[in-house]
Amino acid sequence: MLDTVRRNAETADIIERIYDTLTGGGTLRQCLDLVRGATGAMEVTLEIETRGASVRHRCLSSNAAGGSDNTAMGTDTRGALLAATSAWVTAECGDPHDDHYRLHLTPSHDGAPFPASLQDLTQDLLRHIRRAHRLAAQIDRSEQERSVYSSTLDRLAVGAIFLDAQGKVIHATRVARELIDSRDGLQLLRGGLAAADAADNRLLQTAIRGKLDQAAGSPRQQPQTLVVSRPSGGRELGLIVHSLRCAPEAPGGFATVVMIRDPDRSGEPERAILRNLFAMTAAEAEVACSLTSGLSLDETAQSLNISRNTARTHLRSIFSKSGISRQTELMRLMLSSAAVLGMTPLAGQEE
Repeated sequence: MLDTVRRNAETADIIERIYDTLTGGGTLRQCLDLVRGATGAMEVTLEIETRGASVRHRCLSSNAAGGSDNTAMGTDTRGALLAATSAWVTAECGDPHDDHYRLHLTPSHDGAPFPASLQDLTQDLLRHIRRAHRLAAQIDRSEQERSVYSSTLDRLAVGAIFLDAQGKVIHATRVARELIDSRDGLQLLRGGLAAADAADNRLLQTAIRGKLDQAAGSPRQQPQTLVVSRPSGGRELGLIVHSLRCAPEAPGGFATVVMIRDPDRSGEPERAILRNLFAMTAAEAEVACSLTSGLSLDETAQSLNISRNTARTHLRSIFSKSGISRQTELMRLMLSSAAVLGMTPLAGQEE
């Protein structure tokens, strides 16, 4: 009885470590090392066959000599490998129309044969390896998607602050962090978001609490909008508080998001993309970005260290290439074009 309890506990520990490894950024090879250590096998080999428009094979192994990682291995090569290792225990699982996983365990040449009970353990471990591998891929896709969205907000000069069910800040985008760090209108107070002005803060806390109640299951309402004054005298920050559907029992989940727009900031078009979109020269792209940021033509000329006549010549060329005739149209065109999104995916990878 005690042996059974101990074996079950050891198996549960290995399974937990498999999930922790793959969802924590580890590799399949590390999981195979865990399996090899748990089973006493001389070598553990994992085959993954992905079926789609074409069939792709991947074969990895872990052994005392250091293991190997072979990608897109052909059927003959895989067969030769398994024949050479004389795998004594084989388990497989998967969807015949999606992916298929096979796990092979090879005993040491001078060791005892594997017990019959190892077949069930191997099958169980493989099932969890496949599930954890697919879960890790899903988490990775979600993280990449989140990163792109976060970077897009940064490019648009929009901040986002995510709060949990207790109103604690658990994530903030780059623009939002910069606004909080400046302590010019918003700040962190005991882990939550607060406004610097007492009257503004009462309204903000009421809005946040209302949205937290919605996230917990109260009837859904429209997002709450409010403005927050700034001690520096700058223009007021515009805030929109949204509730998010969050399961109360889910630890660390997002319950509310506060979107922030700073009128003193603006998304800046990416110069390289402007040049591609509107066939601008490098100098014209600089002028367009400067004018879009709110500078006058004289201020643009001064900031770029060119004469006013040169700046005006560039502006006329920009008008001609973009099909507009007024400077006010230029700002609207630049800020509504794809150029304002810049290199969003790359920016997301920098976080």
